[in-house]
Amino acid sequence: MPIAKLFVEGALDVQLLAPILLGKPVLQKGGPKGSLKPRARTERRENNVAAGYLRDRDFDHYPPTDFSQPTVDSTHDDVPLGWRWCRHEIENYLIDPAVVREAMGWSTSEVEDAVRRAADRIRSYEAARWTIGVVRRALPPHHELRTRPEALSEIDLPPALDAASVNAWASKSIADHQAPITAATGPKAVQASLDAFAAQFDGAFLADLAKVLVWFSGKDLLAGLADWLITKDIPNPGQFRAFLRHWIMENPTRTLELLPEWNGMVKLVRT
Repeated sequence: MPIAKLFVEGALDVQLLAPILLGKPVLQKGGPKGSLKPRARTERRENNVAAGYLRDRDFDHYPPTDFSQPTVDSTHDDVPLGWRWCRHEIENYLIDPAVVREAMGWSTSEVEDAVRRAADRIRSYEAARWTIGVVRRALPPHHELRTRPEALSEIDLPPALDAASVNAWASKSIADHQAPITAATGPKAVQASLDAFAAQFDGAFLADLAKVLVWFSGKDLLAGLADWLITKDIPNPGQFRAFLRHWIMENPTRTLELLPEWNGMVKLVRT
C-alpha cells in the first residue's frame, strides 16, 4: 500500500527528504520517535489516511543484517506502518564519505581517515551509550506495574479484601516488576555489557567505516570531527551539517545513487 503521509521526527528529516520524495508521500514533522507510531495509527484509523512513519534506529535496536532498505519497525493490520533507518540516525548518512566527497570536494581517503579518528576518540563513549540503551530496553514500562489484579473486570473487586491478602498481592506485583530491573541494572551486568561493547569496538571495527556508520551516533561522530573541521575552515560541526544538508537538498538524484538505502526507502513508501 503506498503511503500518503509519512511522519518523521524533526525539521532536518523534512528538509532532507522533501526533495527526494517530492510530495509522494507528503512529509509531516511528527515530533519525538515515540509519538510517530500512535500518530500514524490515528491517521489510518480515524481519518482513513494511508499514513506511516520513519524514525531513527538510535540505541533502541541492534543494526539489521539487510542494509538495502529501512527496517520495518511496526505493522498495522498486517501491513507495514513504520520503518527505522538501518544506520543509527539520519546524520549518519550526511557524513557518509561518498556524500562528503561530492558535497565538499575533499578526497575520500581524507574523509575516511577523519571519521576513523573521530570514531576512535568516542568509542568508549559509544560503548557506554550502547550499554545504557541495552539496559533501557530491558526495563519494563511503568504501566505494566498494574494497580489492580490483571484478570479483574473493570467494575469488580478481588475475592479476598483482607489486609494480608491484598498486601501479599501488592508485594508480589512489585517484586515481579522489580526482578528484571534488578537483573538489567546490577553492577555485574552493566560492567559485562560495557566490556563487551568495548571489545566489539576494537581496531578492526574502527577500520570498517561501514560498521562505524551503522553502530555509532552520527551526531557524536560529527562532534568528534570538530578539530579536523577547523583545519578545513569550517568553524563547527553544526555548520558542516548545514553544508551537507544543503548539498543533499540540491542534489536529490545523486543522493539516491550514493545512498542505496534511501533509494530503497523511496520504493518502500511508494509500493
